[in-house]
Amino acid sequence: MERRRWDIDQRFTGIASGQALAPGVKRLAEVLDREGWVTEDPEAHLLHHLKRICDEPGSRWHLRDARLQEDGVYEVDVEPPAGLQAAELSIRDAIMLLAPVAEASFAARQVDRSTIECVTGMLDGDGDYAAHGHLIRLRIQN
Repeated sequence: MERRRWDIDQRFTGIASGQALAPGVKRLAEVLDREGWVTEDPEAHLLHHLKRICDEPGSRWHLRDARLQEDGVYEVDVEPPAGLQAAELSIRDAIMLLAPVAEASFAARQVDRSTIECVTGMLDGDGDYAAHGHLIRLRIQN
């Protein structure tokens, strides 16, 4: 028996492949191998945007810490407000936090219940500036 894609799925298959949007995704994946593509100083480029979202009234996030890893990943520790557990937050909540730092290309993946990884940046020809980007790992902690 094939595996359902959601609780009431009766088809077990979709309507098409993902090839319609594959070229842009492949361009983003290819640029990740380019030496020097990840932008320096994420504190200057990203942190103030993330703090602003976390500090808004009713925010679902509290910023605990942020640090740049040796591999270029900007690791950001956040926690949900009192009364919420990490498992109660969805990738949609994480994308709302990451949206202010999104550039022309953006991809996010929920690795596990408490980790969201994101790549965002500009590819060649996306704008007035050279190609560059950011790697962000949200670590949701209680």
